[in-house]
Amino acid sequence: MKKAYPFASSFLDRHGKRRWRFRRKGYSTHYFKAPHGTKEFEREYAACLEADPVRAGVDRTRPGSVSDVIARYYSDNAFQDLRDSTKIVYRGVLERFRAAFGDDPIKRFDADRIARLMNAMRHKPHAAARLRKLLAQLFIIARRSKIVPAGFDPVKDTRAPKVAESEGFHPWSESELKAFEEKHPLGTKPRLAFALLLYGAQRSGDVRFLTHRSIEDGRIRLRQSKTNTAVDVPVVEPLARALEAGPLGAVTLIETKHRDPFTEKGFYNLMKRACIAAGLPHCSPHGLRKSAARRCREAGCSDEQGMAITGHKTVKEYRHYAGSADTAAHATVAMNMVMANQAKKLATEQSQALEKEEI
Repeated sequence: MKKAYPFASSFLDRHGKRRWRFRRKGYSTHYFKAPHGTKEFEREYAACLEADPVRAGVDRTRPGSVSDVIARYYSDNAFQDLRDSTKIVYRGVLERFRAAFGDDPIKRFDADRIARLMNAMRHKPHAAARLRKLLAQLFIIARRSKIVPAGFDPVKDTRAPKVAESEGFHPWSESELKAFEEKHPLGTKPRLAFALLLYGAQRSGDVRFLTHRSIEDGRIRLRQSKTNTAVDVPVVEPLARALEAGPLGAVTLIETKHRDPFTEKGFYNLMKRACIAAGLPHCSPHGLRKSAARRCREAGCSDEQGMAITGHKTVKEYRHYAGSADTAAHATVAMNMVMANQAKKLATEQSQALEKEEI
């Protein structure tokens, strides 16, 4: 049965070649670059479904306004060359900024005004940093288009609020992993997703688009969407059992009831509901990748071996995920050394005191 993609249709271009496009009322038209039915096609399709609708009246923008510069940025290579997932994030930030300041002239955003924006977003430091980064891009476009003077770069005289250090998503403990498996047996969709996340050690964004062709000869082979890192991970026995039990989708391994790939939000909600049902409301699918990395460290894998599984590019990133499995052992050894040194010092002091008494 041919897989259906709502809002996507095929047509013959002027060269007689069959192509596909996404057309949905109120949304931008997208022409697919990847062949129909491939993993890359699925990614483009999911990005189209998650895109924000086109704001009414965007074509009637004032020259030199924030909306004008944002429109120029969308058509620039700096935006067009981004990954589809990054485009979705950036569009969300810029469209919210456009909704608030779209008709304002871009030149009115001097360093003082941008600094005040950053101060107003102190409670959302990550969002503030992303907005500041995109404002820098907008001013590059504005300078190039001669909307603002060549030397006008107010962003460099500002800074985003400091991001507090965080441990990030909660890594699942062994007891929490066991509790989830007991609640969701083999043959259920949450258990299949759980096994792919834990034993595949990949991000949710990659697991959502794993196809049957991604798993061949007992290995998971993919190129990570976030970092473009190629990974080649063996299918271990618990994952093999989960794949055999299913339920598997027609194209992607995990599909919705409508036989479509899960959106980012839909997949998160699937797993979050499953976590709550298992009595683990503090757990999330993101933490399973940390648990996989932790298991690598506890097993004595080298950084290079662990990174070959998770796909992290740097040792620092990998260790942040994997943690330190031998911290307790190091602490025990260190404290024993401290106490031994204290005992040695005490024995020396007592010996010196005895020597003085004999004199």
